[in-house]
Amino acid sequence: MWTFQTFTRSRRTTTSMIAERFYIFTLLVDGIHKCIHRIKFDFAPHFGVKSVHMFWLYQLRAHPDGLTSAELAECSHISRSLVSREIERLRENGYIEIRETARGKRKNYNSPITLTEKGIELADNICLEARRIQEQASENISEEELIVFYATLSKFYQNLKNVIKASENGQASPSEADPLDDLADFREMIAGKPKKD
Repeated sequence: MWTFQTFTRSRRTTTSMIAERFYIFTLLVDGIHKCIHRIKFDFAPHFGVKSVHMFWLYQLRAHPDGLTSAELAECSHISRSLVSREIERLRENGYIEIRETARGKRKNYNSPITLTEKGIELADNICLEARRIQEQASENISEEELIVFYATLSKFYQNLKNVIKASENGQASPSEADPLDDLADFREMIAGKPKKD
C-alpha cells in the first residue's frame, strides 16, 4: 500500500542514485583527463615539442590550407596571446610558416599558418602514435559503442556549457553546432579516415 513514507523513501533513493551517478561521472571524466594529460606529457618530449604543440600540429595537418592563431586558440581553448607566443617557437624550429595576409602583414592573429615539410613529417609521426594509443584505448569496444559514447559525451558537453551560460546570463543558450553531432563523421573518425570538409 502506497503511503507518504513510501513516496519519501523512494524520492530519497532516487536522489541518492542521481548524486552517486554524478559523482561517478565526474570521477571518470577527471580520471580520463588525467590519463590523457599524462600521455601527452610523456610523449611530447619524444617528439621534441610541448604537448599543446602536438595538438596544433595535428590540427594543421588536418587543414593543409592553414589555420590562424585565432582559430587554433579557439579549438584548443587557450588565449590567443599564448598561441601567438608558442607558435613562434614552432616557426623558429622550422615546423610551420606564417603567410602574409592580404594587407602584407605576416604576423597577426589572422595570418594563415601552414606546416612545412619538416612539420608535416612530425605531424605524421604524431598521428601514427595517436592512432596507436587510440587503438589501445578502444580495445574491446565496438564501433557502434564508440559512436553512441561520443554522441552522448557531446550532449553532456553541450548541456554543461548551457549550465554555465545559464548561471552567467540567467538563461541557457540554444545548442551550438557541434561536429560530434554528425554520426557519419564519427564512423570515418573511428575508422581513422580524414574528415571531409
